[in-house]
Amino acid sequence: SPWNTWISCEEYENGQCWQIEPDPNKPNHNLPKATLLGGLSGGEYETVAVDNTNKKKPIFFVTEDKSNGELRRFEADGNGWDALHVDGRTTYLE
Repeated sequence: SPWNTWISCEEYENGQCWQIEPDPNKPNHNLPKATLLGGLSGGEYETVAVDNTNKKKPIFFVTEDKSNGELRRFEADGNGWDALHVDGRTTYLE
């Protein structure tokens, strides 16, 4: 992520995307947390990419690992660890 965390996505039905803090000196280290990237229902995710042009509203793109899977676009409200867990808007390309 733009704030140097890792995002790992699960490639199975109802999977989620998790944010992981790799720095042992940070408070969220060893506390992986499901993000809003996967939505409430989850999915079979493949990749995550981010456009951090607007530092206050980074945009994350998530692809599903199936031939007719959705491309999700998540616009975070803010930057930092909480931006993937609190608020934002998700739109889809099917």
